[in-house]
Amino acid sequence: MLRNVASLAPQDGRRWQEPSRRTAVWDDVNAALAKLDAGSSAGIGNLCLEGSTSADCLIECERAFIWIEGKRFDWLSPSTTWDVSRDQLARNLEAVWSVASAAGKGYCIMICHEHALKHHEQCLVTGYRTETWSAGWPHISAEIRHDFAQHIGTALWRDIASEWPELQTLPQLHDLA
Repeated sequence: MLRNVASLAPQDGRRWQEPSRRTAVWDDVNAALAKLDAGSSAGIGNLCLEGSTSADCLIECERAFIWIEGKRFDWLSPSTTWDVSRDQLARNLEAVWSVASAAGKGYCIMICHEHALKHHEQCLVTGYRTETWSAGWPHISAEIRHDFAQHIGTALWRDIASEWPELQTLPQLHDLA
């Protein structure tokens, strides 16, 4: 986001100048970029335009990481605070790719959802899979975006439960059928 600050569009249009104000001192920006490139966000303060993210479930296998984003009663966020084009799917797929790359492993993101995907969710999934949408990754090369397109999966909770019926015995998940 620091490398693309001029193209960011905050959710709150009244804050349109804040990213530029935060990044006005290029020496500070370059120092922050060096830290981020080295894998650390310590000490970058208000230059951090995107906080941390986490998986609902992250499974590390011998050769891959599987990032599970569970959607039972909510949906994929279509934007972040500092950029209306940076969505939850883009953030989380990039996050699992970063973790897996550092470990020399494969990766995928799996969206497990209760009902049919909402219109914006289906548009995001389809757009990223077919490479017709890339707004969430302005800093990612076309080659890597092409790779990302191959690592997005979706599954309905009821289909998961039908393959793994023991899930229905859990008190929180008894209604999956």
